Amino acid sequence: MAHCLDDDKDCMTNVSAPVSDTLAAELGAIVGSEHVLADDNGRALHSRTTEPDSRRCNAVVFPGSAQEVAAILRLASRRKFTVWPFSTGNNWGYGTKNAIEPGAVILVLSRMNRILEVNEELGYAVIEPGVTQQQLYEHLLAKHPGLIADCTDSTPLGSVLGNAIERGYGYTPYGDHFGHLCGLEVVTPTGEMLRTGGAGEGCPTWNTHKWGYGPAIEGLFSQGNFGVVVKGGIWLHPRPERMLLFTIDANGPDELGATMDALRVLALEGTVRSHVHTANAFQTLSLVQKYPADLLARGTRIPTERLDALKAQFGIPDWTAVGGLYGSAAQVRAAKRELVHALRGKGRVAFFDKAKVEQSKRLVELWQRSAGRGMGAMVAQTIKSMVTRKDFALVALLPEMYGVLLGRPTWSVLESAYFKSRAQPAAPPLDPARDGCGLMWLATAVPMTGTQARTVLALAEPLFTTFDFNMSACLTMMNERTLFFLLGIFFDAENESERERAAGLYRALHATFTEHGYQQYRGGIPEWTAAGTHATPGGRLLGQIKQALDPCAVLAPGRYRI
Repeated sequence: MAHCLDDDKDCMTNVSAPVSDTLAAELGAIVGSEHVLADDNGRALHSRTTEPDSRRCNAVVFPGSAQEVAAILRLASRRKFTVWPFSTGNNWGYGTKNAIEPGAVILVLSRMNRILEVNEELGYAVIEPGVTQQQLYEHLLAKHPGLIADCTDSTPLGSVLGNAIERGYGYTPYGDHFGHLCGLEVVTPTGEMLRTGGAGEGCPTWNTHKWGYGPAIEGLFSQGNFGVVVKGGIWLHPRPERMLLFTIDANGPDELGATMDALRVLALEGTVRSHVHTANAFQTLSLVQKYPADLLARGTRIPTERLDALKAQFGIPDWTAVGGLYGSAAQVRAAKRELVHALRGKGRVAFFDKAKVEQSKRLVELWQRSAGRGMGAMVAQTIKSMVTRKDFALVALLPEMYGVLLGRPTWSVLESAYFKSRAQPAAPPLDPARDGCGLMWLATAVPMTGTQARTVLALAEPLFTTFDFNMSACLTMMNERTLFFLLGIFFDAENESERERAAGLYRALHATFTEHGYQQYRGGIPEWTAAGTHATPGGRLLGQIKQALDPCAVLAPGRYRI
């Protein structure tokens, strides 16, 4: 049951009428009427999602300060409606800006977008949840060029804090985003303000000493519903003297397993510190072309022989790893030697420094200007062949990934969300939910061994075949001991059968991994509403904390099943 918005009576969960004029006026009195959307068009736009089902909200509110967030939560307790907060709302594949049930008031914190402090000496920034990856990148580049912030390969308009609170990750040595948060300011469900780390105003270690004094409560405000984070400290990486991008091509499960084992050893030794992403051929293909139109019309998967032909056309191996080596010139040279030695007889390693990346960019531009024909194309093709046998479409991604490894956001990878969309991606800013893309993510944590990598692949691949989808997979080295196994389900959102099969595949994958003892590293509405229980001692403790902090159950009830 969801709480009614107009009185204290309960209402059915499928009711999603807009808020009453009275409540809209009360919300407008807090944030300004221009920052409240309760009309049908506004509610529909902000309820769009990339999952098979969406849930219509009752209103969207854009607070401009922590005090306004607190006032809205106090109003929610008094008027008995649920509030679901989002930083910028670009959580595609996990639920976008949807609540579990229709009828919620959605809080979007994008107006709270101040960069409050950058401390060059200690290497951190204090920011609000509306600060985007692009905004922080540009600010640092202009005013603090000696520092970089890790970023994801998703939208440049994604929230830095929002992604960190969800425990998202990037590529650099600071790629564990929640691990590099330090010092949060939070509004509790009853409208109170608190700081994590036991720190009051003026504490000089609030953004340097993550654990503070006494029990560490920072984790309660990650992947949960115990409060709204309205300010946070994020550690920044010193801009390295050198960064060398590397790729590793691996074919077959044995080479993949050997590559994972070699990377684990190198990470434990400290040679490789970046969060290496290893994508399968299907995921790489989604970066360089659209899904074949004839197969899309029939609602079926790409047959093996046709997929093999596409791999050969673009020069795509079964698996492609991307990472970076960071440090002084001497450190990078030493790490390069170690990486080459460790991968000998396993995956094939290639290296790209800044000069080689710039050369690749110029060759791609020459190829594009000549439209792949004539003398210009021949020159570009000849020079490229000395560096790589991969297609120009893949070479064009090198400058983008090089930038990401130095904290520069890109739109290029997000274009893959349009793989099965009937429309071409428009010019940025891209919005897969707005544009009707079908995409779901299922993210599983796996011990970082070659054996475990092969095991989870063997569990997942037959299920994709059963539901008539190709498997999109990426293994990311989250730390020296753990892989994140990210599975993407691309589907045609205009095809009802595909939507149903996508939902069925997600449920089957979730059930299978749960049965085999694996846990998800991150969840969203598809995971929170999947079969299963949190009736464990830990789950009961979280429920008790929720009851104490949110007695009226107004803040995102059911999020992460709490």
